[in-house]
Amino acid sequence: MTSAQSMQPALIRPLRLVWFICGFFMLIGMGSCHHSETVNVPYARSQLWAVAPPINESGVSIVQTDRVADLLTEEVQRVPGINAIPVNRVIAAMNQLNITAVHSVGDARALMGLLGLDGILVGTVTAYDPYRPPKLGMALELHVFTPHRRRYWGDPNDLVRSPTGEPSANANITPNPVAQVAGIFDAEHTETQQLLESYANHHPIPENAYGDDIYLVRMDLYTQFVCHQLINELLRTEQARIGAMTSAEPSR
Repeated sequence: MTSAQSMQPALIRPLRLVWFICGFFMLIGMGSCHHSETVNVPYARSQLWAVAPPINESGVSIVQTDRVADLLTEEVQRVPGINAIPVNRVIAAMNQLNITAVHSVGDARALMGLLGLDGILVGTVTAYDPYRPPKLGMALELHVFTPHRRRYWGDPNDLVRSPTGEPSANANITPNPVAQVAGIFDAEHTETQQLLESYANHHPIPENAYGDDIYLVRMDLYTQFVCHQLINELLRTEQARIGAMTSAEPSR
């Protein structure tokens, strides 16, 4: 597993270098801890999230970004207290808004307003090699409505991409992602192999001729493994943010 890469069509372009550095150390931590269980995020109420199909920046045309979004959605759906809408509903909403991908905070705002979401995950596929040993790189951002200011928008078409691609000062959605993670998982590297072994131990699959090596043969299963790692790490970041907000609230 190599260092993290930033999202090429990044919604917050000035943070590219910070993201690169943070992602690098984040994934080192992932390699040393071998987390495989789903992280719980203590929201005060249930959440409704969605995953937008990631933008393919890998240079490989065969990437099925809607399938990647499906697998990310499955991981989100496993988190207690978070519900995720199907990707086909997200795509339908994107078609209604005449956008082919989420390129800006304005696009994220529009989708959240139209679908009535508490949060949306957007990202890119930065590397893709389905041949053994497989390699997959992704970058993810979580955007949410700010606390105590959530409302539904009027006409969602009014929200599509301002001239700067950023929300206005009084917008309800956070101007920056509240959590982000990026990394490349290369099955040729020891750190990734250790993470994959831990994941396979916690996620048994039906008996097959390859055994646990099936994850190295089937790219859909390898993608599922990568989605699990990235969603869990993103949720740890969100867990820390929620914990800090709770600690900062004045006692009653």
